[in-house]
Amino acid sequence: MASYPKLFFMPTHRHLLFFILLLAGSGRAFGQKPFAEGTIVYKVKLVTPGQKDIVGSYIFEIKGTQVKKELKLSNGYQDVVLINCTAGTVYSLQTSNNRKYAIQLKMDNLVQRQDAFAHFNVKNEVLNVKNIAGFASCKGDVVYRDGTQAETYYTKDWYPAQSITYERYPDAKFLPLYFFYKDEQGISMEFEAKKIEPMPIPDAVFRIPSDYKMISYEEYKQLSK
Repeated sequence: MASYPKLFFMPTHRHLLFFILLLAGSGRAFGQKPFAEGTIVYKVKLVTPGQKDIVGSYIFEIKGTQVKKELKLSNGYQDVVLINCTAGTVYSLQTSNNRKYAIQLKMDNLVQRQDAFAHFNVKNEVLNVKNIAGFASCKGDVVYRDGTQAETYYTKDWYPAQSITYERYPDAKFLPLYFFYKDEQGISMEFEAKKIEPMPIPDAVFRIPSDYKMISYEEYKQLSK
């Protein structure tokens, strides 16, 4: 007759309760997913030191280790950044004197800019504050190493697959839905998510268009003089 291994213990009511609580507490962590492919659209509002309002959109298209960020503003300004984390390349698509350029930037510079915002903490978190882009958002104070804070609304359902995606939220375990800050020039910037849609993104989205000339950042600075 075949023999079967004996159970080391029979689960008691206390054991079952322990595992139920454990799973309940970790359910959010298991539910979190990297936003590895899809589109995120933000509504943007900028206020200059002269109190002039500029509105627009900021569109993120993501596929694996590739990120395309396109900023369009009502004053005609447009900037497209193509990031390939696998290849370690960054290009900014710009137009100067009616000529189109793909300006090669340095990935190291982007990473260095993020350093001031790395290792942040989130304090005063409040859950399910309001609906933003179809998500019940959390609200928290993001506190940076220098003591500065940024009130941020976010969802824990997703997080950026690539840490370079958001300059001010490197290695975030959430996806920002609303955030606000003032840059070095005194321009206030407000971003509010309008759409977060996981979906297939064609590889062609991340290619440099054929009518753009590839140049270095140093060459572009000379052209801009």
